[in-house]
Amino acid sequence: MKIINWNVGRPSKNKGEKILEKLNKLDADILILTETNSSIVPHGDYNELSTARLRGVTDGVPYKDGEIRTSIWTKYSIIKHHSTFNDKTSVCADIKTKSGVLTVYATIIGILGGTKPAFKVDLQSQLLDFDNLFPGKQVCIAGDYNIIFTGRAYPSLSARQTLNDVFQKFNLKNITDSVADCVDHIAISNDFMGDKKVSFEIWNEDKKLSDHIGVCATITD
Repeated sequence: MKIINWNVGRPSKNKGEKILEKLNKLDADILILTETNSSIVPHGDYNELSTARLRGVTDGVPYKDGEIRTSIWTKYSIIKHHSTFNDKTSVCADIKTKSGVLTVYATIIGILGGTKPAFKVDLQSQLLDFDNLFPGKQVCIAGDYNIIFTGRAYPSLSARQTLNDVFQKFNLKNITDSVADCVDHIAISNDFMGDKKVSFEIWNEDKKLSDHIGVCATITD
């Protein structure tokens, strides 16, 4: 299983085409995109579930028609769509994989970054989502956390610890926590991974296609 997570940075048409080319080469089984738009449609037999499409000024941010904060694309069946505290920012679905049902929660925590007041509001609201949605389930949280887990503490040590406490509470492993200068992460249930091998790769380290590093977790028997 290959899970990709990338904030594509509200791309221009030219960058969008290059981003799409990269995504098609990576060929994910589950693909989480943030700050995306309706023109970025990966090739293949994908099912899709996204937050509400945006237009005009929303939450103080001017959007072009077709912009989307968060999308889940998957080659597996989506068997249930769960409501979240904010349907413009977070989307959650039960996905039927070969290893069982995986509840995928895709999100941005703080659409203006980790240092703005909205970050704390989003974080606290999403913690309530986690408490409501995750108990007794195998879970994947992916998206733009706006938190760096290694090296410099962005936005703060307390924000980092809050998410680390979530991972411990729900028995998740943040596969990408060792990636420097990266706020986009994939955390997944240890029970779901079991004895499987887990590896990850990154790209766009020069941040030319987007101002975010892309991350991919590969889980194999």
